[in-house]
Amino acid sequence: MRELATGGSMLFNHYRLTAAGRSPGVMSLFWWEGWSGAWYLTSVCDLKGFSCPEAGVFMVVRREAWGQCTPLLIGSAKSISDELYQHHGDALLRAIKAGATEIHVHLASETAEQREIVMEDIADGWRMPSEKSLQPV
Repeated sequence: MRELATGGSMLFNHYRLTAAGRSPGVMSLFWWEGWSGAWYLTSVCDLKGFSCPEAGVFMVVRREAWGQCTPLLIGSAKSISDELYQHHGDALLRAIKAGATEIHVHLASETAEQREIVMEDIADGWRMPSEKSLQPV
């Protein structure tokens, strides 16, 4: 993993992700457990100004006052931010209205099949609807 602080954003795996409110050079991480018992490491990104054209699994998340993360939307995409903004704006808007402030990104899965498995495992673990595409709660 390559990290480099640049102004108000961060270069992460050659892509800029917002690091607003965090110390320069520091990116928060969060582990999600799937139904299978497997754990998946994600990078925590601020929803404002989010950009990640890389393939991966993402969760749009509401951070509760006591620190718990509640997933509101989960998806798998070839280009996370492009597909999220261009094809799933209505679902994203509903998540924002429900209090979403973060996007958690899992980039470790290399193939579309692997991403689908991770997405479905996390969705099943949180009893979210399971589909092949974007999954709103």
